[in-house]
Parts: sequence; C-alpha cells; structure tokens
Amino acid sequence: MSAVWGFDARFNALYEANYPAMRDYCLRRLSENDAPDAAAEIFAVAWRRIEDIPAGTDDARRWLYGVARNVVAHQRRGHARRNRLATRLRATTRESAPGADIPVVRRLEDARVADALARLKETDREVLLLKLWEELSHADIASILGVSSHAVDMRVKRATARLGKLLGIARNASHRVNPEGGEA
Repeated sequence: MSAVWGFDARFNALYEANYPAMRDYCLRRLSENDAPDAAAEIFAVAWRRIEDIPAGTDDARRWLYGVARNVVAHQRRGHARRNRLATRLRATTRESAPGADIPVVRRLEDARVADALARLKETDREVLLLKLWEELSHADIASILGVSSHAVDMRVKRATARLGKLLGIARNASHRVNPEGGEA
C-alpha cells in the first residue's frame, strides 16, 4: 500500500508544482477551449509514465515541457485535420452559416507582437516563446528541443532579429535578416 501512496504523492507533488506552468504554456499556444484538454493530457501522460520522469524538480519540469510540446503539436494537427474536413464539407454542401469563416481572435496584450510572432517560422516562434514567456534558460530549452545550448543561443539571436524586423525595429543596418529565415 505504501508503494501506491508514494506513487500518488509523487504525482500530486508534480501536478501541484507544475500545473500552472503547463496550463499557461497551453493557453499561449492553443485556443481557450483546447488548452485545458491539452494540460490534462500532459498530466495523463505523466501519470502513465511516472517512472520515466526524472527525479529532480527542474529535470521533471523540463520533461513535462517536452511532453507539452508534443501534446500541443498533436492538438494542432488534430485541429488542422478538423478544419480541412470542415472546409471540404462546406464545399460539398455549398452552404455555410453566416459568419462561419470569421476567425476567432484571442486577446493578447499587444496584437502587433502576436501578429509578428504568428508570421515567424514555427521553430523561431517556439524558441522565443520558451525563452520569453516560459522564462526558461538556454540549457532548459536545449534539453526540451534536443539541441545544444549553443544552438539555442543562435536560434534565440536569429529569431529575435527576425521578430524585430517584422515589428519594424531597427537593428544593426549592416546585418539584414529575412523574416522567412536566413540572412538577406
């Protein structure tokens, strides 16, 4: 019975310490309707794989961010499939409800920054979100993305420059960056 208690206590401690960060991670990447399901799925995976979760607090959190990244990607793929199906159905029936094509816009503090972030490549956006919104160290980001800390340094630098260009923020004029990736 004590083994079960230890399992439950470990999961409860993991959940209590990390749920707010995982929920916020999902809210910044998914709709308000999809985010709670994604957060629940992160901890369902943690429950099933509790023995695989590293023991240290920071290591466990990095592990959860890795799971969160996969869960969000899965949610987005499912959402994209549903959207394609809905588009095909609308085309087949040639009927659509008034306003059905109006996108739902999430509230963000600065719509201009949100627009610029949305226009970045997924890899640039992800590294910036992990760095700035999740406030993770380059070492933590490297662990989550499966790359070196040096690669994260370069990705953050380049993604920041691309975001600045999209926002019209003047950087060093001799170093031009293409927002689609690479140097101009």
